[in-house]
Amino acid sequence: MKGVIISISIFFVMLIGIFFSINYLNKVCTKLDNLNKEIEISIENKSWTKAYDNSIKFLNQWDNYSRKISIFVNHAEIDNINSELWKLTQYTKCKAEEEALASSHVIKFLLEHIVNLEKVNAENIF
Repeated sequence: MKGVIISISIFFVMLIGIFFSINYLNKVCTKLDNLNKEIEISIENKSWTKAYDNSIKFLNQWDNYSRKISIFVNHAEIDNINSELWKLTQYTKCKAEEEALASSHVIKFLLEHIVNLEKVNAENIF
């Protein structure tokens, strides 16, 4: 009987942990996606200083968040975002519009991909 209670308790603690981790991941990805949209708008408006400043801001925020996110997200996804972010900062610095927009779109896709991979659904469970 004691073992059953402990098992059920551990199960519920795990469910609560999963809920909070997915909620945190969704909040972080939403914040970063909004900042990425600002970068994209700045690039389209040819406001390169603002785009570069926002890309540096994005990079700093990503460095802070990626340490926590790496606990429950595949490291390949984090590495892909890191490499695209470094490219994006240089593209905005050099005012390369096509490359900067392409990197911005890749980052958007990768953030959405991370959120979709961590959703609790039948496809991700089995």
